[in-house]
Amino acid sequence: MAFKTCAFTKNWLVIAVIVMCLCTEYYCQCTGGSNCSSCTAACTGCGNCPNAHTCTNSRNCINALTCTDSTNCRRARTCTNSKDCLAATTCTTSTNCNKAKTCTNSTNCYAATTCTDSTNCYSATTCTNSTGCPRR
Repeated sequence: MAFKTCAFTKNWLVIAVIVMCLCTEYYCQCTGGSNCSSCTAACTGCGNCPNAHTCTNSRNCINALTCTDSTNCRRARTCTNSKDCLAATTCTTSTNCNKAKTCTNSTNCYAATTCTDSTNCYSATTCTNSTGCPRR
């Protein structure tokens, strides 16, 4: 019985070391799951990631600085295939890129100076196949 207890303890020790490597000082990385709100470094495939700095294929990434295939990326600086990139400076195939300076295949690029295949490029100085471009 002592051997089984010892093996059980060793297994938990290994698990604890792995968790410590993934979550050093609360800067966690999460893969999958419906609620990854405790993850502060990166989320991949998560349903709720409000605190991660990087989101990939995740939802509710309100504090992420980089979003790829994600939603609700309100504070992201770079968006790729993502939605609601309100503060992004660079958008590629994304939506609501209100403050982006460069837009490619994106929507609502109101402040963009360079637009390619994008919409509402009211401030663009370089415009290719886009709408809302000022005539200069």
